Amino acid sequence: MRPDHNLVARLALALTIVVAGCNVAAAAELAIPPRLVPKNTSKDISIRTGPPHCSRWTDSCVNCTREEKDQPPVCSNIGFACQPKAIRCLSAR
Repeated sequence: MRPDHNLVARLALALTIVVAGCNVAAAAELAIPPRLVPKNTSKDISIRTGPPHCSRWTDSCVNCTREEKDQPPVCSNIGFACQPKAIRCLSAR
């Protein structure tokens, strides 16, 4: 006997729905961990202000430089897919 193709298709669809339903139920039971707040230092350092006593700094996305202490820094633009890291000094004064 030859199996009915419509019957096989319906059984495959029913099995797919059951398996998908099990995965959704299991995903709904996952615990979501709380967000971790980054530890701030005593002074928050912005990429635009930079670390004190530093003439060149970066966060691996934006590079900044300052010629004189009283002058504002000159910074590059950030790339759209860049993930900033911790600010680090490249050149001290």
